[in-house]
Amino acid sequence: MAAEGQTVWSLLTGVQQPVAETRLQDLLTCVASLYGYSHAGFVTLDRAGSELELILSNWDEDFTAAYEAQHLNRYSPIVRALKADPEPFVWTVESLFGYDPTEPETFEGPVQFLLGEQLCGGMFLPVHGLTGFCGAISFLGGRSSPSTAEINEMRCAGFALFGMLAAFRFEENRLNNPLSQREKDCLKLAMLGKTSSEIGSMISLSEYTVSQHLASATRKMGAANRTHAVAMAAQLGYLS
Repeated sequence: MAAEGQTVWSLLTGVQQPVAETRLQDLLTCVASLYGYSHAGFVTLDRAGSELELILSNWDEDFTAAYEAQHLNRYSPIVRALKADPEPFVWTVESLFGYDPTEPETFEGPVQFLLGEQLCGGMFLPVHGLTGFCGAISFLGGRSSPSTAEINEMRCAGFALFGMLAAFRFEENRLNNPLSQREKDCLKLAMLGKTSSEIGSMISLSEYTVSQHLASATRKMGAANRTHAVAMAAQLGYLS
């Protein structure tokens, strides 16, 4: 929880990076509590682009399992909004599901679950990069919709937190790099547009051996082809 009188700016200013996972989780929880939310997490889309995947959160296992059992991680209005619009997506249980609060006997599973957890609304703060949707921060709680000023503050905080997550993942990947030195050498030169023959001449290997190194790196990362492998390796910090 955030300390009394603390602001989101004092909380996030001067945080040394890369931030450890537990520290990042604490920061996420503190930012959420500053704005009256109890649950917070980083989410992204699965490869099919149809389901939200939780990366890091303050959710416990039971809550996560119940949330997914209600298919809220694949609820199409949320997924569609996050993919299409970089603006914050603010929702209430009533606006999202269109239920009548005066007729509790008509509540369906997701509504019963959220209200049972005393969660009446929330907000997704999407992060879009050059290639489209990168991820979002989800906040859930028992408060009403935030003000415009709060949304703007949380949006800035969200970018800062997502940057910390990216730095943490980058450093984690760098330290747990599955690629051999030769595979990294070949990928770095392939990133410059060099062919296998040209790479071989530059690092004293045969064209066949270079192709084998690139194929091995592609398999290790589950990439579709050499170009995809180069992009993945650079993004994940494997070439640092």
